[in-house]
Amino acid sequence: MKVFITRQLQPDTKQTIRELKEQIEQQRHCQFKLAPDFAEQTNDQIRHVLCFKEETLIAYAFLSFYDESELEVTMIVHENLACLQQLLDEMMGFAQTIGRTTILYITDPHDLFLKNYIESKKELNKQFTEYRLILQPNKFKQLDSPYRPQKATLKESSLIAQLQLGEIGATVPPLSSEDLEKTVVFHKENQLIACARIEEDLSSYGIYGLVVAPAFRGQGLGKLCLNRLIQELLIKEEKEIYLEVDATNQIAYDLYVNMGFEKKSTFDYYVCQLTKY
Repeated sequence: MKVFITRQLQPDTKQTIRELKEQIEQQRHCQFKLAPDFAEQTNDQIRHVLCFKEETLIAYAFLSFYDESELEVTMIVHENLACLQQLLDEMMGFAQTIGRTTILYITDPHDLFLKNYIESKKELNKQFTEYRLILQPNKFKQLDSPYRPQKATLKESSLIAQLQLGEIGATVPPLSSEDLEKTVVFHKENQLIACARIEEDLSSYGIYGLVVAPAFRGQGLGKLCLNRLIQELLIKEEKEIYLEVDATNQIAYDLYVNMGFEKKSTFDYYVCQLTKY
């Protein structure tokens, strides 16, 4: 078997990967945590991994390493244990090459081939479970909210970074220009009360990291900000709107369901700490 790691996929390879993904999703009744345009993506913080047996593609992995310490991995693998182990070995080597100390493997619990093998590895431990929720526009309950989302400014980047890290007043690196471009903020009487990040692709909007400033918590402002943000996205363009929530956060889960979201997917995260092995 041969494994290749590349920044960019060729057109014919993209189609082969999509076919592999659809085939395994149907066989195992599972889903993979991949954006609709995953095969098109190319930048310095992502890689595509291909595993061939002779001339046949039998596995694919999508790698992202935006975090300075973590490598996130989503794998699509035929039932070939040797190939899967080879991919795990390649991931460890690649993580060390780019200076990451933690690998997060993201799986659907219905993908029993992948789940069972990962859970058999003593160096891999389940960290948490996450739900992906999709907005059902016909169930969306619009609220009267005065807090309109606005694009974050460079002047606010340090404060936003502090808010996201939960370290108000601390000295932390400001947001990168890429993250700043995706960030929206909410104000009340010229004070920043909340922020969120929007990940947009060809067919969807993902809402991530909605954080309310400590001084404004407990007033229901997070709900009003999120509701207004959804209103603006629905007006902007007809795309799927999703968000993700930790499976243990029942309060947030109930809030989202009451707002019109439905659970679509479940993803388990398994962690490998390279410094320990």
